[in-house]
Amino acid sequence: MTVPELVRTIREAREVLARAIGETDLPQIEAMLRNADMELHWALWNLGETVSVRPELDYRDGVRW
Repeated sequence: MTVPELVRTIREAREVLARAIGETDLPQIEAMLRNADMELHWALWNLGETVSVRPELDYRDGVRW
């Protein structure tokens, strides 16, 4: 997998996590999903991608944080 493909895959995974975070009412599950998102956020940062200081700032309207 090339770096651009990896970046795209990570971004897609973060979108799936964002939907799951926005739809769960279980606090512990939400916390685990947020942790997973944070790890993917930092993976993008380590790959040289521009990301916000906080992972949740990367999302648009419609996602409950």
